[in-house]
Amino acid sequence: MSPGRRARVGLILCTLAVCGTAALVQRWRETRPVFTRPAELYDVVLAQMAAFREADYPRAYRTVSNGVQEKLSVEIYADFARHDHTELRRAVRIEFGPIHTEGRRALVPAYFIMAEGEIIPCAYSLVREEEGWKIDGVHVHPRWPANHQLPGSRL
Repeated sequence: MSPGRRARVGLILCTLAVCGTAALVQRWRETRPVFTRPAELYDVVLAQMAAFREADYPRAYRTVSNGVQEKLSVEIYADFARHDHTELRRAVRIEFGPIHTEGRRALVPAYFIMAEGEIIPCAYSLVREEEGWKIDGVHVHPRWPANHQLPGSRL
């Protein structure tokens, strides 16, 4: 094999090795456990709700993931927030359940306590992006009656 050909083969093998290593490192970064303070996740939900209450939909839009932003324009998102989250905006307080994180994803249970004592449970799906944690989805569950005991321990 000529020296020029050997150099080209060596260069190709080095390039493949670098690409393979980069792929492995990226996979490891996506799946490694990341310590997340629960308050980081709660703050994202609270920031979105504060923006909803102030009818600041562009600010609320910044709390959602890039994936949601690719699917919905800010105008469509604002319409959704105005119509689908009206009751949640009237909550007098929000309590959070135990979070579950797996890599760059987190599930945060939130309980919206209404003035009459009724509870609207929600499950927030969050994803960690370059800018920090973002809301990737919300599932609003049926309302619970006023005398319903929230899960967890009371001290």
